[in-house]
Amino acid sequence: MRTTVSIDDEVYEEARRIAFDSRRTLGEVINELLAEGLKLVSPPPERRRLGQLRGTITIADDFDDTPREVLDSLDAAL
Repeated sequence: MRTTVSIDDEVYEEARRIAFDSRRTLGEVINELLAEGLKLVSPPPERRRLGQLRGTITIADDFDDTPREVLDSLDAAL
C-alpha cells in the first residue's frame, strides 16, 4: 500500500542509513521498524486455555443396529 506520512528529519536519515548499510530499500526498513514498534505497544491476543472451552463430546455407539452384512463388507474392503 502506498501512503504519504510526515516523519522527523532525524528519523528519516537514520532509516535511510540503515537501508544503505543493509542494502535494502527504505520501504523495507521502515516497514520492519514499524512492525517491531507495533509489537511493543500492542499486546498479543489473549490465548484461550483448554479449561475455557465449552461444549460436549458425543460418541456414537449405534453399531449394534448395523446389519452384519454391512460390517462384513467394510472389513473385506480393508
